[in-house]
Amino acid sequence: MVDVAADLRAGLVRAIGPLDAATLRHGILDADVLQSVRTEVAHRLSRNPSEADCARLLGVRAVALRMLGDFEAAEADAATALDHAEASGADSVLSPARARLANILRVQGRFDAADKLFAMAEAGEIPRTLLGAVRAYAGLSCLGNGRHTEALIHFQRAIDDNAYPFIAQIVQCAINLLTERVEQLGFGPPPRSWTQRAANPVPEPYADPITGRWGYRDAGGNPVIETAFTQVGDFRGGIAAVCQADWGAIDKTGQVVVPLNFASLDTPTPDGRIVAGFVNGVAVADTGGVKGVVHRSGKMLVEPRFQHVIVHPAGLIVSVDGRTWSALNLEGAQLLSGQADQQDVIRFLKAVAIDDGPL
Repeated sequence: MVDVAADLRAGLVRAIGPLDAATLRHGILDADVLQSVRTEVAHRLSRNPSEADCARLLGVRAVALRMLGDFEAAEADAATALDHAEASGADSVLSPARARLANILRVQGRFDAADKLFAMAEAGEIPRTLLGAVRAYAGLSCLGNGRHTEALIHFQRAIDDNAYPFIAQIVQCAINLLTERVEQLGFGPPPRSWTQRAANPVPEPYADPITGRWGYRDAGGNPVIETAFTQVGDFRGGIAAVCQADWGAIDKTGQVVVPLNFASLDTPTPDGRIVAGFVNGVAVADTGGVKGVVHRSGKMLVEPRFQHVIVHPAGLIVSVDGRTWSALNLEGAQLLSGQADQQDVIRFLKAVAIDDGPL
């Protein structure tokens, strides 16, 4: 799996300087690199049309534009990147896209909108280093908005999750400034829960006490999706797995987005969990003996032919017999084949480049 923006992100790392406590913005070490990223993205977009590729490329250009002070163009790129990321459905693409748009809003002082996006960027199955980076910038948003206690919580979690020197410098600089502001202004409002920050409550499952069938209701307890199902899963990424006679998926309006054609949509993860529904925008689809992978849009990415499928943030771990294992990317293309040990495949996927910044 080729990450078409990996080298551009590496260039950004070299070009972006330390955080400035006076402005809560990063300095620029090499403006020429930022300009070259801006130019190169335009060349690559036409050659890499997938939703994930477009999200990654537009995301790095948004960072470069933000650093160069072109906030209007940066916001436009970041918003379009988020549209592509939402279409891909992959948590590892969605999270940085949300965080990059949030960071552009943060440096413009639009803290409420930034806070919501930072909270949403924490959701899903994402690597800890990415989660730590998101929390570091969420802390800066809270610091800029006088939410000092909440900022402190974010900074502590950021350094627990991501010990990269780049993140450590952000946290140390911010903590020094936070100490001064707390002495002058106090700790600010009490910290908010994730639900309060995200301001995006999803429908929750509930059972009709008479029929025993399942539907969904909103945060106020009002039914929003009728009790038409024998079993349901939680909403993840805007969709939920549901069952009548067979399993499929619906969106938040109750519209069927994945046909109810499968024996199950139980999706294993590398840490041993089994999620009822979608992880990273895909679900393991059991047709009654063999398993494939279905995208949140309803498209079959991997036709049913495996005995085991595990969804990793960087790809799919698959086996036809439970003895030899292979790796596919999240679109179903072969990455690694014929490994005797499942752990070898997991180690391989862990080494795949991930987008954990710059944000």
